Amino acid sequence: MARDAALSWFTTVHSGEATPAELAQFQRWIGASDENRRAYEMLGALWGDLDRLGDPRRAPAADTVHPLRRDRSVSRRGLILGAAGAAAAAVVAGAVVLPNLPDGDIRTGVGEQKSLDLADGSRVELDADSALSIDFSPQARHLTLLRGRAFFDVAPDHARPFSVAAADGVTTAQGTQFSVHLWSDEVTVTVLESAVTVRAGAANMTQLLAGEAVSYDAAGFGAKEVVGKAQASAWRRGKLIFEDRPLRQVIADVNRYRRGRIVVTNRDLLRLQVSGIFDVHQPDGVLEAITRTLPVRSVALTRYLVLLYPA
Repeated sequence: MARDAALSWFTTVHSGEATPAELAQFQRWIGASDENRRAYEMLGALWGDLDRLGDPRRAPAADTVHPLRRDRSVSRRGLILGAAGAAAAAVVAGAVVLPNLPDGDIRTGVGEQKSLDLADGSRVELDADSALSIDFSPQARHLTLLRGRAFFDVAPDHARPFSVAAADGVTTAQGTQFSVHLWSDEVTVTVLESAVTVRAGAANMTQLLAGEAVSYDAAGFGAKEVVGKAQASAWRRGKLIFEDRPLRQVIADVNRYRRGRIVVTNRDLLRLQVSGIFDVHQPDGVLEAITRTLPVRSVALTRYLVLLYPA
C-alpha cells in the first residue's frame, strides 16, 4: 500500500541515519509513480512537515526545536502572572499530580530507551520513562507493564504462555512480536507478527493478528485498527507518531521524553485531537506544533515547567 510505504520512507529519511543508498532508493521509489508521490505529500499535508520535499536529507519543520510562542500583545509580566495563576488553579483542581511511580524489575529514565534479552530467549525493548516487572516460573512467563511502552519479541514455548498485564487487561502470546503502550488513561496493544489474545476486565476478550491494534480502558475495548509495520515500530526508530490522538495522551507521551513537566491548565483542552510525526530527541517540537495548529498557548515558567492554556 502506497501510504504504508510512504510512512516507512518518511521515518527512514527523517531519522538522521539514512544511508546514501537508502536516499537513492527513496528517490527511485517516489519517482516511480504519481501514487507514491501523492502518498508522501499527503503525509506532509497531514502533519505539516514536508514543504521541502525536493531535498529529503533535510529535517522536517516539526522536527526542529523552536522557541515557545508568546503573544506579543501581552506583556511578559502579565503573561507570567496569568500563567502562574492558572498553574495554581490547576494544582487546586487536582490537575497536577506527581505520583510515586513504581520501578519494577526493568526501567528506563526520561528520554532513555533500553533493549535486553530475557532468560527464556525473548527480547524486550523498553521505551522512555517505562517500567516492567517480570515473574517467570516453570508454568508461565508473566510480565507487568507498570508505565510507558514496551516491545516484545517472544521466544516460542508452548508449555509456558507469555503474558503482559497492563492496567486492567492482559495480553497473551506464544511466539510473536507485539507492543503494549500504557497511555495516561488507556492501553494500546499492537501486533507486528503472528497473533495475540487480549483480555480486558473479567470477561471481554479479543484476538489480534499481525498489522492490527486495539485499545482498552476501564470501559472495555475500542474498535480494532489497521496499523502499518512502519508506524507501529516508529518509536523504536526515534519517531513519535500521533494520528487523531487526544491531547491528554500526547502530553503524557511527550513528558516521558523531556526533563520537567508540561501541564495542561484547562481540562477542555485535553480532548483536542493531535496528529503529527515528531523526533523523540526534540520533544519541544511537539509543543511548537500544538501551539501552531490548536487553540492553545504555552508559557515556560521555568526550564522544567511549561503550561498550556486556551488561546
